Amino acid sequence: MATTPDRPAAPEREDAADRPATVTDKGAPDPAAPARPHVLDHAHLPVMTLRGSALAHNTTVMQAYVDRHGLLLAPHMKTHMAPALVERQLRAGAWGVTVASVQQAMVAWAHGVRRVLVANEVLDPAGLDWLATRDEATDASTGTDASTDAPATIAPAPADVLCNVDSLAGVTAASAAQARTGGTVHVLVEVGFPGGRTGVRSPAEARTVAQAAVDAGLVLRGVTGYEGGLPDVDTARRWVAGVAAVAADLRPLVPADRMLLSMGGSAWFDGVVDALADRPADVDVLLRSGAYLTHDDGFYAERTPFGRRPEEGSLRPAIEVWGRVTSCPEPGRAFVAIGKRDVSFDEGLPVVRGIRPGGTAHDPQVVPPPGAVTVVCLDDQHCYLALTDDAPRLTPGDVVVLGVSHPCTVFDKWRQVRVLDDDDTVVQTIGTWF
Repeated sequence: MATTPDRPAAPEREDAADRPATVTDKGAPDPAAPARPHVLDHAHLPVMTLRGSALAHNTTVMQAYVDRHGLLLAPHMKTHMAPALVERQLRAGAWGVTVASVQQAMVAWAHGVRRVLVANEVLDPAGLDWLATRDEATDASTGTDASTDAPATIAPAPADVLCNVDSLAGVTAASAAQARTGGTVHVLVEVGFPGGRTGVRSPAEARTVAQAAVDAGLVLRGVTGYEGGLPDVDTARRWVAGVAAVAADLRPLVPADRMLLSMGGSAWFDGVVDALADRPADVDVLLRSGAYLTHDDGFYAERTPFGRRPEEGSLRPAIEVWGRVTSCPEPGRAFVAIGKRDVSFDEGLPVVRGIRPGGTAHDPQVVPPPGAVTVVCLDDQHCYLALTDDAPRLTPGDVVVLGVSHPCTVFDKWRQVRVLDDDDTVVQTIGTWF
């Protein structure tokens, strides 16, 4: 039998669940910091922070939503790649996690997560060998990975690791992994749409791939798709209904008592709920939304289903990036020492949430009038601010607090992220594992 591949080498740092608040965000220890410092005390700006009360609120709202609609939740770990945040999500009731790659799955597994959906087709032989051997890799008495002896920070569930398949090439590769290892690969047939992302493009292709998977000895578990790339919720609703029809057609090929139907985005999941409201009783809908935990001040703030369905709840932005004004070279312009290396910009520029004239823990925060202070450009290490006549006066040394648009591309810029109480004191420093 083939040996299990090693998990990715971990950075030399303590486990995220045990890390104290006195660690700087780019990785250097700060021995002078008190146990619960204010974020602006002993800080090396810029820093990325998460508002603890927003995390708690969003976790509760989303878990209540999926429970109310009878869904399972496997939040996409690629959003934050932070085991401490995964633990929060699982303790609230999430089924497991979604990841985008086998490498990410290995990080989740090494931290004790035993229910993992790799939401892509896997063609890499080493990755497929790892997937095929998950059923036998768990030491049930300790919850550790027998191949690495990595300690589990999350109470283990029975192993259930799946991946997508959308081609005969994928079926062949997974079947070869089973032959090499003597293990099993559990798969979902992925359905896509013309011009979209991955997935078969027709019901006929779905049946061909599903039948090939069964004939090759793979464990067919159901069907999956990604509605987030569609232009609006109505289009998403219609397309998901079509995927449900594909699932019904493939149901006889699924040997388990229950079939999985997995959908994924954070923007149109209300359309998923609508389209699948009358699903058969033996179909479990597994939602993969990940951005809900931190939310944002831009892309998802405009698209969240809770904006269309306020009776279902609301989400709060949790992410802030703090930086100092370094230059005010001319009227109407200021620069903050935050750039593309520190904050997301792919789905819209950051927004100014507050200003701290004086820039210390003792200076109160000022919220500028709407449109008075605007981020207009980012360089690698510079943030360009445009100031109107009614903007608060900025001077070098002041602190600007930015909210982000698109949380998925800010976490990967930080090795550590500070969690703040509502008084801006640091209660925890969590690690990311990109």
